[in-house]
Amino acid sequence: MPILFRLSAIFAVLTLFACTHPSPDPPICRVSNSLVQVQQNIDQQAQASPIAAACLIKANSKVLLVEHRLSGKFDFPGGGRGEGESLACTAHRETWEETGFNVEVSQYLLTTKNGLVLFGCQLDAGLESLPDKFEAPRWAQVGITGLAKIDPFVIDQNAMRFADDLIPLRDGYTQFVINQP
Repeated sequence: MPILFRLSAIFAVLTLFACTHPSPDPPICRVSNSLVQVQQNIDQQAQASPIAAACLIKANSKVLLVEHRLSGKFDFPGGGRGEGESLACTAHRETWEETGFNVEVSQYLLTTKNGLVLFGCQLDAGLESLPDKFEAPRWAQVGITGLAKIDPFVIDQNAMRFADDLIPLRDGYTQFVINQP
C-alpha cells in the first residue's frame, strides 16, 4: 500500500508539471527611437519609489486591458520593474507576459500617483480584428482571466482593479491619441 501511495503522489506531481504552460522567453525589448532619448530621464525621476510600468494599447476607440483572475477587474497590462531594467522595457516585458503581444513602447504618457509609469505602446498585429473579449495566452492564465478592448470613457471606476487608475486611463488615452501620427 505505501508503494502505491508513493507512485500515486509521483504520478500526480508529474501530471501537474506536464500540464502547466511555462512562459516562453520574452522577446527583445522594443522601444521607439524618440523614447530612447528621454528614457533615462524617466528612469531617474522614478528612482525615489518602488516602481512599475504598463502599456496603454489603443485599438480604434478602445484600449486593451487585462482582467485579473482574483478580482475580476480590469487593469493595464504591466507590472513590477526587474533588476537593472528600464521602465520602458518593464512595460514591454510585462505587457508581453500578460497579453502575448510584442508591442513597441513608443511614448511616455504619465505617472500615476501610485507610481505606475504609463507608456503608449504600438501594436501591429491586427488587434482591431479581434473580438472585444478574448483569452489571455496560456502562460498568463494563472493570474489573468482574459483580455478586453474597452472604451475608456464608458468604463466605470468600479470595474477597474484600482479605482484611482480611471482618470490616468482616460488622460493617457487622450494624450496618446493626440500625439499619434
